[in-house]
Amino acid sequence: MSAEVADGKTAPPAMDARTRRRRAYGRVYAVLMYTVALAYFGQAVLAGQFMSGSYDALRWHQYGATLSDALLFCAIVAAALLRWHGKGRMWPFLSALALLLANQAQNGAGAARLLSLHIPLGVAMIAGAVVVALRVRRAGEPADTGSSS
Repeated sequence: MSAEVADGKTAPPAMDARTRRRRAYGRVYAVLMYTVALAYFGQAVLAGQFMSGSYDALRWHQYGATLSDALLFCAIVAAALLRWHGKGRMWPFLSALALLLANQAQNGAGAARLLSLHIPLGVAMIAGAVVVALRVRRAGEPADTGSSS
């Protein structure tokens, strides 16, 4: 139902609470995933600096790994709230979980100095984060209800 305003036109119906929650969770998730993508690019820069001889960059690269773990954990929480509290889509949760699992494998490969795994996995993670960042605008949309329209 729409309310009639003073000039005789009708105003759109107010957003319900679930829609507001879903959009808020979607915005939080989007900010976190944009930050993850930026952190991954920063990780690549730090790795390049380390390989060029700036050995202090390795410590910052390790801090970046911890930061991306924390960001992805927060993104999983936001995506879970989006999915189950806001009745949103499932892909944000799955993409954040997949990136967190890849991040853990990446951390292990880096700690073990397995560069033949660490570098290609890092490239794949950057690509995945960019794909999510390009699609994240749609994270706050409602889940499909199964009806065809």
